[in-house]
Amino acid sequence: MLDTILAENALPNLHPAVIHFPLALLTTALLLDLACVVTRAWTWMDRAATALWVLGTLGLGGAYLTGDAASQQMVNVAGHAQAVLADHEALAELSLFAFGGVTVLRLLVSWLSRRDNRIHIGLFRLVALAAALAAQLLLVATADRGGALVYRHGMGVEAAGWTAPGPEPDTR
Repeated sequence: MLDTILAENALPNLHPAVIHFPLALLTTALLLDLACVVTRAWTWMDRAATALWVLGTLGLGGAYLTGDAASQQMVNVAGHAQAVLADHEALAELSLFAFGGVTVLRLLVSWLSRRDNRIHIGLFRLVALAAALAAQLLLVATADRGGALVYRHGMGVEAAGWTAPGPEPDTR
């Protein structure tokens, strides 16, 4: 069934369709967490951030699985691209574990403050925020390697009709 779905569209695999959702959700969760430090009266923002951490991390798990499946389809990968692919895979796994930890911390923060009328800035929240910033840096590095695979090494794209950017040929 998956082969039928992919045959009907331009995607070589599901990874490009899945990866952008957790990137957006986790970045928004981090921004909401930062806003919680400033705007402590809006407890809904804390609850929304927690929900986004959970959804984003689950989505990241799906992106990891689709990326792993996509890498299994890659054959005859050049040596330099193979190294970037290996980095991308390793960083993706680290990112998944890091965001899993952040999500557990954020669930703990939300549980401990479930009856509070204001957002409390305590040790667990600060640790979760620091871990979230570190995890976000890992995610940026992972995305950079993924972008390099597509835009520098042409992985996952069809070469027909595509020309690499560069200087225009001299036709004089």
